[in-house]
Amino acid sequence: MEENSSKNPTIILFIFLLLQRFLSNKFSCMKNSVIIFGFVITIFLSTSLSAQHYDNDPPAIPLKSFSVPMFGKDIIIHDQPDRDQRNIAVCSAFNGWLFATYSYFDGEFLNLSLLKSTDNGITWEVLAEGGFGGGGSVVPKVDIVANGTNLSDLMLFQGVGYFSNEMEVGSVYIWRIQAEPFEFKDRIVDPDCYIKDFALATDNLYPAYNSNPYSVGILYSKEGYKDTLIFLSSMDGGVTFNNRRVVATSSNFIHKVALNYGRSPSWSGGRYFATWEEQLYQQSDRGHIFTSHTEPNINSPFTFPVCLDSLDPGSINNARNPIIACQFNDTDNDSANLTEIVMFEKYIPNLDRYNIAGYYNLQATNSKFFRNFFFAPSPDNRLQADINFNPFNSTFMLTYFDSNNYELPFITHDLNMKNPDSWTTVSSGYNDNSNITSPCPKVKLNTFHQDGMNVWIADKPDGKGIALFDAPFSTYTGISKINNINGTILFGAFPNPCVSTTNIIFEIDRQQRVTISIYNILGQFEECITNQIFPPGKHKVKSDIHELSPGTYIYTLDTENFSATGKIVVL
Repeated sequence: MEENSSKNPTIILFIFLLLQRFLSNKFSCMKNSVIIFGFVITIFLSTSLSAQHYDNDPPAIPLKSFSVPMFGKDIIIHDQPDRDQRNIAVCSAFNGWLFATYSYFDGEFLNLSLLKSTDNGITWEVLAEGGFGGGGSVVPKVDIVANGTNLSDLMLFQGVGYFSNEMEVGSVYIWRIQAEPFEFKDRIVDPDCYIKDFALATDNLYPAYNSNPYSVGILYSKEGYKDTLIFLSSMDGGVTFNNRRVVATSSNFIHKVALNYGRSPSWSGGRYFATWEEQLYQQSDRGHIFTSHTEPNINSPFTFPVCLDSLDPGSINNARNPIIACQFNDTDNDSANLTEIVMFEKYIPNLDRYNIAGYYNLQATNSKFFRNFFFAPSPDNRLQADINFNPFNSTFMLTYFDSNNYELPFITHDLNMKNPDSWTTVSSGYNDNSNITSPCPKVKLNTFHQDGMNVWIADKPDGKGIALFDAPFSTYTGISKINNINGTILFGAFPNPCVSTTNIIFEIDRQQRVTISIYNILGQFEECITNQIFPPGKHKVKSDIHELSPGTYIYTLDTENFSATGKIVVL
């Protein structure tokens, strides 16, 4: 309550600015401005959106004053009050279905849940649940990816790693699952009691030229006389994993690993890019960060590793928890190549805290030249970063835990990494509540909506974890009065992203006035595209947006009994 009350002046200022805009534009799109102004007041006072909620809590949590319009309510994925939910992961299928998995301890066994959403994360159904480990074990990681371009070949690859404190060994389970109709097919990785960490990746969206029809990659670290990093890949969509590569061996201890796929038109063979952490001692808190990739194809041997922390004297042997993202689409970057980004937590001795460090390579296929960047140069304790690439607008999407302000930001950057220290803030904190101590947020791509989506772990009042979901396309309802009127449809904006013009396409079933306006992400009016009467039918309205600064904008469409919103990205 104290946090909300401390931000009331921000809300008042925000509404005042909107009122000022409304008065200055009262002769332009008057009807739409009134609706927007009313909506802003409503959105900050309303607590009635239909998200699931904790027992004994209010029915819903109001929007934060610092959230952008694109993000809405935090949605509970699976409301089970007695469970301590941890280690959430999410992925998207070709048709917009979302799949999530999380682990929990029921007092006797470790368990894993698999869920599906067919309405963009608003509601979730349980597909399967089961135990896999006894008491005294912990789960450091879960992961899930989806493959397929139709329901008949839609496959899931679900994994979980766990560590037994009693036996002091780790193991991993990875399953191949048919999504529709639902059926467990087989376990991919043979039982092994010495696997410490794993990661999954696929080339499903932009397959490498020798995939048939796409490939799946698995990376895992294995304990032994010398620790080993192993890569398994399938060229036939995950039916068989007959390619095994040793990425690295080390007398040190290989712990955390991450895996990603990269390609561009000039490098359509595709590559799998790996990053991992090596520590000098088994119980070390930090160590070295390495990266390598297959060359020249997705099933080729890995290149000689690059030690990234050695490029910065302050990072040497002071790094942990690496993550990786690579460009994969039909666009070359400015270097006629593809971009790779590796990030990790860097220890700052004089402050006794961590911050996030980043390195990027604009010629990732044939160069070992990495540059570092500092998107968050302040000493704030930023942890648990996750990064992904959006091939539809050629941007990297990043989230992390701002442990000073208890916020989960969502920021982006173009693939060419121009001004690498300057990232675009989409949201300074998309989480509605500050009840987070170890959220481990994830940002993934929704392939249907061509945008990001986020999951994380929040803390319930009793200290148990609860898995939450939010995304710009699913939980933000805009100013819709009625958003499912038969005969009135907002198809969207094309092209999107756009540079100078875009076309907004809609259909109405009878003659009526249509108003379309553009607002920035703070809700401030930018321009009116049209405010006139249209005959029945499908219409395309061209919008000249060359005067808008690069960034993300909300456009609204209003008729007499219909209101809807969309998002455009101006490059």
